[in-house]
Amino acid sequence: MTLQTKIYIGLAVAAIFTAVILGGAAWSNHKITRLEKTVEEAKATAISSHQSAIRKEIEAAEYKQKIEYLERRLTEIQITKRKQDEKLEKLNVDSRSARRNVERAKRTRTINADAGELCRKLAELGHACK
Repeated sequence: MTLQTKIYIGLAVAAIFTAVILGGAAWSNHKITRLEKTVEEAKATAISSHQSAIRKEIEAAEYKQKIEYLERRLTEIQITKRKQDEKLEKLNVDSRSARRNVERAKRTRTINADAGELCRKLAELGHACK
């Protein structure tokens, strides 16, 4: 082999070696660029998700406050209902008692009486004159 052939072979090997190195570097740069883009997209998604999570936490806190308020109102309404039920029962008892008194008054015989006697009889039934 001549010196010129050896130089051509050396240049060819150097060219191939350079092409492989440049091709590897280009491939590596391509992969790194793609991975960097993926990382940036992941960061953007993470930021968006974090902001959404904060909004959802605020909404959840508002709903908790509404629930607590409604539970307090429900308790107040139940207490009012119980009091009204007791009052209605007392009024029922009073009205039944008044009906019995009316029936008893209807069964008594009528007599001629003056105002004093009538007031005394009404007082016995629980309705005094004024």
